[in-house]
Amino acid sequence: MRKLMVIVLMLLVAVAALGYFQGWFSVNKGGVQTDPTKFEKDKETFSNTVSEKAKAIKEKVVGLRKKSASLPDEDRAHMQKELAELEKKQERLERQIKELQDAGEDKYESIKQDLTKDLEEVEKKIEDLTKKLNKGEDK
Repeated sequence: MRKLMVIVLMLLVAVAALGYFQGWFSVNKGGVQTDPTKFEKDKETFSNTVSEKAKAIKEKVVGLRKKSASLPDEDRAHMQKELAELEKKQERLERQIKELQDAGEDKYESIKQDLTKDLEEVEKKIEDLTKKLNKGEDK
């Protein structure tokens, strides 16, 4: 229970620090003043960026699927399986983007971190599959 409290406290401090440095709120003699327009602008900018990346990923997956059609049966089956897993991850990214768009300041940072990590993983997987396909075409 104590560890959970420490984790929650650390998360709150991280969100508060992020909000302060992003200009979402300021502290003065009158208390804490929030700037929801700044937060919404930052959230919209990040959301648009990851939406564009997700769209590009979807197009790359379609391209990889087309390329894999020319592989021998055994290689094609294996590649199709990996592409199906990649499509599931891409669908998860789309769900996370929707969550991000609906998120308030309290959940924004954690969703942003998860989404960034997942995007990196998917992009790495696409890169690996592209290399495999290019090697398969060279044979």
